[in-house]
Amino acid sequence: MITFVRRVRMLNGHFVEATDLLKKRVEYLRNTHGLEVELHVRFGGLVGEVSMISRHENSTDLELVRKRLSDDMQSAKLLKELAKVTLPGETYDEIWMSL
Repeated sequence: MITFVRRVRMLNGHFVEATDLLKKRVEYLRNTHGLEVELHVRFGGLVGEVSMISRHENSTDLELVRKRLSDDMQSAKLLKELAKVTLPGETYDEIWMSL
């Protein structure tokens, strides 16, 4: 099992707008690509950090999802909207493998 985590930090004063856009993206990923993504807000630590977490059978499955998303123009539009309310250079991806 592969767990993919994308962490982003929101611009100060844009928490509600950013979380609304993230929820819109999560819904889009579920409805369009059948991808179940959990949305988590940090409870303590860096203020305004949010994680999107998805789970995949294996690394091939994850790469196929990433390929589909890279070819998806609507997904790209949603990412551009998010870029307006997140801190540049403060997006991190983590890929974890279950033992």
